[in-house]
Amino acid sequence: MATALRTPQELVKNGPVSAEPAFPTLVPGPSWNSFERFRKGNSAALEAIPKHGVATLRSKAGTFRILHEEDFQRLFGLASEIHRLKGGLKLIISAARVYSKFRDDEHEALLMEAVSAFAGSPVLPERDGHAEFEITAEEKAAQASDDFDLETANISRPEL
Repeated sequence: MATALRTPQELVKNGPVSAEPAFPTLVPGPSWNSFERFRKGNSAALEAIPKHGVATLRSKAGTFRILHEEDFQRLFGLASEIHRLKGGLKLIISAARVYSKFRDDEHEALLMEAVSAFAGSPVLPERDGHAEFEITAEEKAAQASDDFDLETANISRPEL
């Protein structure tokens, strides 16, 4: 007993797909032609990179792109999602080829199962990034009252 394939509109249960882009357009940021120029800029050099901007650092070791953590995490999430989609599509294409050769209920069920698994799989999460490390005032006070004094002048050095 063959069943008809459902349309994409029937597969979407939670309403229409969002029209907003998956990732905002990246814009060119500042460029440094040597590491020394970048280093001399201190933190102001990094602060000059606009939101969704990509800075370029050229050095003897090569060309490097610098971007904000949020942008990196979104790009990494999108790349991971593309890899997942590629694997899922390969499975569906293989199941469709088998069904085209052997048109019976068992192979149709295999194709439907592959499509359903692919359509129902969740989208990979995106991280906001890493939390910044900060030492609290209580931790600083606890370390200050350590009473640990290392007198390096009194430590004997090994003789080689």
